[in-house]
Amino acid sequence: MKYIDLSHPISNEMSTYPSDPDISIVREKEIHLDRTLLHRFTMGTHTGTHLDAPAHIISGGKFLDDFPLSSFIGKTVKVDINSISALDENGERFDGIIVDTGWYRYFNNANKYYGSGRPEIPEILVRKAIEMDIKYFGCDLPSVDVSGSKDKPIHNALLGKDIIIYESLTNLNKLPLLTPFQFYGFPLPFIGLDGSPVRAIGMIH
Repeated sequence: MKYIDLSHPISNEMSTYPSDPDISIVREKEIHLDRTLLHRFTMGTHTGTHLDAPAHIISGGKFLDDFPLSSFIGKTVKVDINSISALDENGERFDGIIVDTGWYRYFNNANKYYGSGRPEIPEILVRKAIEMDIKYFGCDLPSVDVSGSKDKPIHNALLGKDIIIYESLTNLNKLPLLTPFQFYGFPLPFIGLDGSPVRAIGMIH
């Protein structure tokens, strides 16, 4: 059994989506003064590797706490742009689909990672995901929609069907292509929020 960490490390130096809050991690207590070490951190709900709940885009949509824990775990398959046509050839069912575009490699280059030249998720893959009635859809991009999109058609299509979205996944090259693996992507148990950073893990045999 092998566990693959699919989340970017969180630190003060980590870049965030241009319109999102910055990260702040501050020491509030020190052991030599307070006999304990304690930090305070602030960040947006879509910081780093995170998930989108429907309420992020859909008026009246579900919040994080409207989903059971089983929504964040399951049998998952990774595809890339060239393997989409083979996704459902044998009729195998999956709980989730993750798209590897290779873009996670630019995560530490904010101008490029969040810029306009990033890959696009094909419409045919979104349609297939909805037809397959999956629970979640993930990618290594900062957004499932193209840079600068105002209508956010992919967000609306997936979240409108209560399909959770994972964005800014990493290390996808370590996952097998078109071979099922177990995915875990639990949010923190916030009440009434539209998203959360996650510690995403892929478990492969």
